[in-house]
Amino acid sequence: MKILLLAAALFSALSAAPASPGEKTDLQELFRSLDRVIARSGEYTARRESRIDSLKRALTRDGLSLRERFDLTERLAENYNSYQSDFALLYLRRTLALAEETGDNDLIMRARSGIALCYSLGGRFYEAEEILSGIRDTVHVSRRALQSYYVARHRMNRELYALTEPGERRDLFRRREHYYAVSAAEISEDTFTSLYYGYMDAIVRKDWSEASTLCDSLLVSVPSDSHSYAKAANHKAQLEGKAGRPDEELAWFIRSAMADIQSAVRDHGSLCAVSEELFNRGDVDRAMDYIRVAIRDTRFFNSPSRSWRDMAILPQIEAAYSERNARLHTMYIVLIVVILLFFVSAVAAGLYVLSRNRKLCAVQQTLRESNDKLNGLARILRETNDRLSAQNLRIADANRIKEVYIGGFLQTISEYINKLSGTYQYVNKMLRDDRIAELRRECARSNIRNDELKEFYALFDKTFLGLFPSFIDEMNGLLADEARTEGRHDGELTTVLRIYALIRLGITDTATIAALLHCSIRTVYNYRSFTQRHSRPDVGDLEQRVQLIGLNGIAARS
Repeated sequence: MKILLLAAALFSALSAAPASPGEKTDLQELFRSLDRVIARSGEYTARRESRIDSLKRALTRDGLSLRERFDLTERLAENYNSYQSDFALLYLRRTLALAEETGDNDLIMRARSGIALCYSLGGRFYEAEEILSGIRDTVHVSRRALQSYYVARHRMNRELYALTEPGERRDLFRRREHYYAVSAAEISEDTFTSLYYGYMDAIVRKDWSEASTLCDSLLVSVPSDSHSYAKAANHKAQLEGKAGRPDEELAWFIRSAMADIQSAVRDHGSLCAVSEELFNRGDVDRAMDYIRVAIRDTRFFNSPSRSWRDMAILPQIEAAYSERNARLHTMYIVLIVVILLFFVSAVAAGLYVLSRNRKLCAVQQTLRESNDKLNGLARILRETNDRLSAQNLRIADANRIKEVYIGGFLQTISEYINKLSGTYQYVNKMLRDDRIAELRRECARSNIRNDELKEFYALFDKTFLGLFPSFIDEMNGLLADEARTEGRHDGELTTVLRIYALIRLGITDTATIAALLHCSIRTVYNYRSFTQRHSRPDVGDLEQRVQLIGLNGIAARS
């Protein structure tokens, strides 16, 4: 990290930036520049659309290899990032399909990491974790692929840290955020990414001096009209705010917003920050103009979490804007009353009441729309919580099964060691006494395999029914009357019940089940087919329902 900091300092000294971090700022001139940039936003959007159309045309060419199609699709997804989230996700999924078709682990990791990053930015952390968990090999991959993985992991943990209540879980997200920031900074081969995650690491460590140096280096390492510059300027604004310099903070937020618009970004975090600061300073008109631009672009960006973020400040600005207009309107009415005396005042009062009613209706409509959106977001959060709860139940079930079977496995191994030791001693004794013929007769009479299988089945049945005492009843509840079966005497399971007991434990491969139960693959297949055909019509996927047996009991104990 010291080497990175030294490189950042040298880079800052040797580079020139449009706005020096220590330069005195003229806020009014910056606002005029921002207004000019907003007026030309259609031009910047047209440029991005042109790039996107060019890439789409390139994808339609004949004779493209899978790798060429992957590269073009990945570039399309990058162009849709921070521009239109649903299309970005669409093309990221296509990159994953192409990567899986090539079988290249590097490309698969890059595609999965890109999708997870998009999910995290949209607040869909369950899906992000699910797709990142599908990445098994993080060793035999390129630095670029591993960098994309670290970036996705860092963003997910950073967002989770920001949204989690203080406590051990929040601290865990912070530690992970720090680890992946350091990893991304160390493995990155490009200057901006290395500096950026070095900066994120310094922020986690609260080393503000180092963070400021790295942030200044970020600003001079990229063009001032790029999205990367917008990100760096946003972080610079936050540092200025922590240092107690509100004018400098606002100036950097403005520069960040201009870079966002010039790079045709529709996810306006900085413009919202400018609007909020203007609102706090009492400049309601300008705040209203900027928040309208931000909300218009956020709707185009089409991300629920971003819409919720931008809508948070809107009611306050709307209220202040309406209040200011109301004061102006009242003042005009008073002037008219003075000029036109009592007759005009009566007419003006009537018009004023009608005007207020119309505005009230408009505000009520806006509030209804906002409430509808908030209700939609709340529903999404509830569904996500339900999925997380179901996943927690499955994890608890898996842990319970693991504990029981590991204990049983160790006990069985110990018993087999003792048996082998006793057999070894007995055979040695017979050999020492030269009773070989008698030993042969005993070996010929014994049926060790069948005895051990019976013992194995008995142990399996006892352990499994100990874990799931209601398994037989719940299993029969899923079957038609003619297919129902009961266990044998003394708590033994039938072969078909053992097959579905293994499926309940997560073993679904027919060959594996056949090997464990010492029967043929065809036998297992026939049993499964027969049972599936004779399941109740309302059951659906029988094996999936079997895997849920016993989960209600876990929820009750929790």
